[in-house]
Amino acid sequence: MPDLLAQAEALEAQARDAIQRAHDSFERSDTDGYLTQWAGGITADLRRRQAQILRDGGKAVFEGLYEGNRRVRARLIEHQYGEAWLLDDEEAALFGRKFIPEGRKSSMQKKKGLHQALEWAPAGAKTASNGTGLSGNVWVKIFRTGCRWGSDATKCNPG
Repeated sequence: MPDLLAQAEALEAQARDAIQRAHDSFERSDTDGYLTQWAGGITADLRRRQAQILRDGGKAVFEGLYEGNRRVRARLIEHQYGEAWLLDDEEAALFGRKFIPEGRKSSMQKKKGLHQALEWAPAGAKTASNGTGLSGNVWVKIFRTGCRWGSDATKCNPG
């Protein structure tokens, strides 16, 4: 864990440096340096999120699909009707379907004895985007780095 803390501190220092570069750019050029300022801000956000993941033991909180306290081998995907849980082949055979609608109020989940719950799982952070050029959006995305089916996740304690 000490190595993770040292890495987290280094990332936080990089975040502070990125914010300082954005501030210095603004002081030098007012709004003309907006790309430098924007890049400094998004870089700082990324480094802070990466540092937090390291401080949390390399994990972050995600949603998981559960049958009681058992983690169902499933992962969230984009489906033609929105997000859905894709079950691995063994789970699909057990529940009689490959897809389960996403959402805590899903009647299909209730019918099958399933529910969504928060869980800790191995994670990373990266920038994600949509659009092109200056018309796009960029944000920091937290993603799973371990088992894509969630078998390495630990259910969060309620409360």
